Amino acid sequence: MTPIDPVKEAPAEAVGGFASPSFVTSGATSGAHVQARNQARVLSWFGDPVLVKRVMILAWPVVLEQTLFAVVGLTDTYVVGHLSAAALAAVGLSNQTINLMAAVFGAVATGSLAVVARQIGARERAEASRTTQQSILTAGLIGAVLTIVALILAPQLMLLLGAEAAVATVGAEYLRISALTFILLPVLFVGNAILRGSGDTRTPMKIMIVVVLLNAGLALYLTRGAPNMGSNGPAAASMIARGLGGLLVLRALWRGRGGVRLPHEWPRFHWPVIKRVLKIGLPAGLEQLLLQGALVAMTMTITSLGTAAYAAHQVGLNLMSMSYLPGWGFAVAATTLVGQFLGAQEPEKSKASGYISYKLAFVIMLIGGVLLFIFAEPLMRAFVPGDAVVIAYGIDLIHISAFIQPIMAASFVFSGSLRGAGDTRTTLFITVGAIWITRVPLAYLLTRAFDLNGAWLAIGSDFGVRACLFWLRFRSGKWQKIKV
Repeated sequence: MTPIDPVKEAPAEAVGGFASPSFVTSGATSGAHVQARNQARVLSWFGDPVLVKRVMILAWPVVLEQTLFAVVGLTDTYVVGHLSAAALAAVGLSNQTINLMAAVFGAVATGSLAVVARQIGARERAEASRTTQQSILTAGLIGAVLTIVALILAPQLMLLLGAEAAVATVGAEYLRISALTFILLPVLFVGNAILRGSGDTRTPMKIMIVVVLLNAGLALYLTRGAPNMGSNGPAAASMIARGLGGLLVLRALWRGRGGVRLPHEWPRFHWPVIKRVLKIGLPAGLEQLLLQGALVAMTMTITSLGTAAYAAHQVGLNLMSMSYLPGWGFAVAATTLVGQFLGAQEPEKSKASGYISYKLAFVIMLIGGVLLFIFAEPLMRAFVPGDAVVIAYGIDLIHISAFIQPIMAASFVFSGSLRGAGDTRTTLFITVGAIWITRVPLAYLLTRAFDLNGAWLAIGSDFGVRACLFWLRFRSGKWQKIKV
């Protein structure tokens, strides 16, 4: 073995404060050494390199998957935005209703992910497969109920959100078409959550690639091609694409992925398993339901400002979703790793996973915020090329959202870490308290002073409060003692 030269290996401080001769014989060599040392310091800031790598392996497919899922909404927004502001508002209100319904099966998705992650961490694969079966059955049942609700009450739901008569009619048609595959939409969400909990984030990503490509092609064809279905074209495209996504998830789980597999037997409801999932999931579902309820209240405030304001709000939300998706991806990685490490009785690694996920999300979302700020105007002109009022509104909204990206990183990742531990009651109290005490009242007050910008300033304030409270709870370590 070659002996170590203490002069070459020691830092400058170890040789009297001066660089050793070996470092000054070549300026290029010296520069390379300094650069390598600086890179090492940057990487060490993130934490354990092994855990950093594991977080990245889990996170990047989720980021891509969620980006693709957001592209479904962006495609609808782009296509409909070229029709009229009224059509854009109608599609936005319909999707708001769908998101409200999604909060119901979100309870099953969150509970399934947390329970399956613990079971995989504890090497209880048979139990993880049983949890998968019961969660999929529950998701299908919820989807059937939501289909009936949407088909019967679509017009009333649009009017409840404050839509004008013409907007409500278009929105109701969009919602009814979308509802035709609602029975498979929860299966898509819950099945993907289970796969992530098992540590398989690539299969959901591949499924979403198919969903996005199919949705984009169909939306453009049905709206601009021979059928010329107008705003109903994107609805039909989303309905078909998301339905196929649900079927592909079922196929993946039937074959087995990530240590979980749908049992090849006639399915029956097993209430003890469902109860365990819902024990974790119901607080998360209630959190999302109340969150969506608050968003509905905000929507009613914004629709009172006019169709152009709501159209700009809708485009702004879709564009912002693209920038914060990295935060969501790292939140899912944190959820999975926290659950798996707790299942494996390694609480310190679970905590380290949360902090590493946050640091990575912070850096990437900071970059995303800068890009949003710079390209705000061209982005708005691409989505609503002919409406100067909507464009002017939207540019201000995107500028505001750019500043709150790093704050959202903390809110997403630390709340995701707590959910992975099963601490969903805390996330419920923090989310509901912050959004109803901060966002909704502030939105109502600030829109009086700053118009639509006031509503988005309220959104930033809400995320700031949540980020602080989630971080304080995570730092306390109390979540490590929760039984799942």
